[in-house]
Amino acid sequence: MAATSHKPFEPRGERRELVRLIRQIQTLSHELQELQRRKQDTPEFDAKGRTLEQLRWRLAAVARRTATDHPGAAA
Repeated sequence: MAATSHKPFEPRGERRELVRLIRQIQTLSHELQELQRRKQDTPEFDAKGRTLEQLRWRLAAVARRTATDHPGAAA
């Protein structure tokens, strides 16, 4: 068998972008929950909330692109 140049659990291309965005969203969501739990409604909280919303839109755009570029992968 020929050796592959990538590991099976390391996505490539746009899938890698999807994974990266999901991880960023998870991290930011957790940070926002912590700030909210501590009742710290600050400019930092607002900025993180806006960043989270932007990441969600980027995730949706990349997911749509990935689904249309690879129709079988969306099933």
